[in-house]
Amino acid sequence: MSETNHSPRATLFREAATLQLKLIADGIRDAILIPVSLVAAILGLLEGGDKCDQLYQRVLKLGRRSERWINLFGTHRPMDANHPAGSMDKILGQVESVVLDQYKKGRSATETKAAIRKALRTETEDTAPREDDKSS
Repeated sequence: MSETNHSPRATLFREAATLQLKLIADGIRDAILIPVSLVAAILGLLEGGDKCDQLYQRVLKLGRRSERWINLFGTHRPMDANHPAGSMDKILGQVESVVLDQYKKGRSATETKAAIRKALRTETEDTAPREDDKSS
Protein backbone atom coordinates (compact mmCIF):
# COMPACT_ATOMS: atom_id res chain seq x y z
CA MET A 1 0.00 0.00 0.00
CA SER A 2 1.05 3.61 -0.26
CA GLU A 3 3.98 4.79 1.80
CA THR A 4 2.98 8.31 2.77
CA ASN A 5 3.71 10.09 6.05
CA HIS A 6 1.91 7.82 8.49
CA SER A 7 2.62 7.37 12.17
CA PRO A 8 4.22 4.06 13.16
CA ARG A 9 0.90 2.98 14.70
CA ALA A 10 -1.00 3.75 11.50
CA THR A 11 1.62 1.87 9.48
CA LEU A 12 1.40 -1.12 11.82
CA PHE A 13 -2.39 -1.10 11.63
CA ARG A 14 -2.34 -0.96 7.82
CA GLU A 15 0.24 -3.73 7.53
CA ALA A 16 -1.59 -5.96 10.05
CA ALA A 17 -4.94 -5.42 8.31
CA THR A 18 -3.36 -6.14 4.92
CA LEU A 19 -1.79 -9.36 6.21
CA GLN A 20 -5.08 -10.51 7.73
CA LEU A 21 -6.96 -9.91 4.46
CA LYS A 22 -4.26 -11.72 2.50
CA LEU A 23 -4.31 -14.63 4.97
CA ILE A 24 -8.07 -14.93 4.50
CA ALA A 25 -7.71 -14.86 0.70
CA ASP A 26 -4.89 -17.42 0.88
CA GLY A 27 -6.98 -19.69 3.12
CA ILE A 28 -9.95 -19.52 0.77
CA ARG A 29 -7.67 -20.28 -2.16
CA ASP A 30 -6.23 -23.28 -0.30
CA ALA A 31 -9.68 -24.54 0.65
CA ILE A 32 -10.65 -24.47 -3.03
CA LEU A 33 -7.39 -25.91 -4.38
CA ILE A 34 -7.30 -28.92 -2.02
CA PRO A 35 -10.33 -30.72 -3.47
CA VAL A 36 -9.70 -29.44 -7.01
CA SER A 37 -6.13 -30.78 -7.00
CA LEU A 38 -7.27 -34.12 -5.55
CA VAL A 39 -9.94 -34.51 -8.25
CA ALA A 40 -7.42 -33.55 -10.96
CA ALA A 41 -4.94 -36.11 -9.65
CA ILE A 42 -7.57 -38.87 -9.39
CA LEU A 43 -8.84 -38.16 -12.90
CA GLY A 44 -5.29 -38.28 -14.21
CA LEU A 45 -4.62 -41.59 -12.47
CA LEU A 46 -7.82 -43.06 -13.87
CA GLU A 47 -7.11 -41.73 -17.35
CA GLY A 48 -3.49 -42.88 -17.49
CA GLY A 49 -1.29 -42.33 -20.52
CA ASP A 50 1.61 -40.02 -21.21
CA LYS A 51 -0.33 -36.86 -20.42
CA CYS A 52 -2.19 -38.11 -17.36
CA ASP A 53 -0.88 -35.17 -15.33
CA GLN A 54 -2.08 -32.45 -17.75
CA LEU A 55 -5.11 -31.41 -15.69
CA TYR A 56 -3.11 -31.58 -12.46
CA GLN A 57 -0.40 -29.34 -13.94
CA ARG A 58 -3.08 -26.80 -14.89
CA VAL A 59 -4.24 -26.74 -11.26
CA LEU A 60 -0.63 -26.17 -10.13
CA LYS A 61 -0.27 -23.32 -12.62
CA LEU A 62 -3.47 -21.74 -11.30
CA GLY A 63 -2.16 -22.15 -7.75
CA ARG A 64 1.14 -20.43 -8.60
CA ARG A 65 -0.66 -17.59 -10.37
CA SER A 66 -3.06 -17.05 -7.47
CA GLU A 67 -0.13 -17.18 -5.03
CA ARG A 68 1.57 -14.42 -6.97
CA TRP A 69 -1.68 -12.40 -7.08
CA ILE A 70 -2.15 -12.65 -3.31
CA ASN A 71 1.60 -12.13 -2.63
CA LEU A 72 1.07 -13.02 1.03
CA PHE A 73 4.45 -11.91 2.39
CA GLY A 74 5.49 -9.56 -0.43
CA THR A 75 8.15 -11.92 -1.81
CA HIS A 76 6.81 -12.14 -5.37
CA ARG A 77 7.47 -9.74 -8.19
CA PRO A 78 4.26 -7.70 -8.72
CA MET A 79 2.11 -8.66 -11.67
CA ASP A 80 2.30 -6.42 -14.72
CA ALA A 81 0.45 -3.15 -14.10
CA ASN A 82 -1.63 -3.77 -17.24
CA HIS A 83 -2.61 -7.30 -16.18
CA PRO A 84 -6.42 -7.47 -16.05
CA ALA A 85 -6.36 -9.28 -12.70
CA GLY A 86 -4.04 -6.70 -11.18
CA SER A 87 -2.95 -7.86 -7.76
CA MET A 88 -4.35 -7.95 -4.27
CA ASP A 89 -1.89 -5.21 -3.26
CA LYS A 90 -3.18 -2.99 -6.05
CA ILE A 91 -6.81 -3.51 -5.03
CA LEU A 92 -6.06 -2.91 -1.35
CA GLY A 93 -4.12 0.22 -2.28
CA GLN A 94 -7.09 1.54 -4.25
CA VAL A 95 -9.47 0.80 -1.38
CA GLU A 96 -7.14 2.51 1.10
CA SER A 97 -6.85 5.57 -1.12
CA VAL A 98 -10.62 5.88 -1.55
CA VAL A 99 -11.31 5.33 2.16
CA LEU A 100 -8.77 7.98 3.19
CA ASP A 101 -10.13 10.41 0.61
CA GLN A 102 -13.72 9.84 1.76
CA TYR A 103 -12.65 10.18 5.41
CA LYS A 104 -10.97 13.53 4.70
CA LYS A 105 -14.14 14.71 3.00
CA GLY A 106 -16.24 13.60 5.98
CA ARG A 107 -18.31 11.15 3.94
CA SER A 108 -20.55 8.47 5.42
CA ALA A 109 -19.83 4.74 5.33
CA THR A 110 -22.49 4.30 2.64
CA GLU A 111 -20.90 6.97 0.45
CA THR A 112 -17.46 5.44 1.04
CA LYS A 113 -18.73 1.98 0.07
CA ALA A 114 -20.22 3.39 -3.14
CA ALA A 115 -16.96 5.21 -3.93
CA ILE A 116 -14.94 2.01 -3.43
CA ARG A 117 -17.25 0.06 -5.74
CA LYS A 118 -17.03 2.79 -8.36
CA ALA A 119 -13.21 2.90 -8.17
CA LEU A 120 -12.90 -0.87 -8.49
CA ARG A 121 -15.44 -1.01 -11.33
CA THR A 122 -13.62 1.80 -13.17
CA GLU A 123 -10.31 -0.03 -12.75
CA THR A 124 -11.83 -3.26 -14.07
CA GLU A 125 -13.26 -1.47 -17.11
CA ASP A 126 -9.93 0.28 -17.76
CA THR A 127 -7.97 -2.99 -17.75
CA ALA A 128 -10.52 -5.24 -19.50
CA PRO A 129 -9.60 -6.19 -23.06
CA ARG A 130 -11.57 -4.22 -25.61
CA GLU A 131 -13.40 -5.95 -28.47
CA ASP A 132 -11.00 -4.48 -31.07
CA ASP A 133 -8.02 -5.75 -28.97
CA LYS A 134 -9.41 -9.30 -28.92
CA SER A 135 -9.41 -9.64 -32.70
CA SER A 136 -5.67 -8.96 -32.93
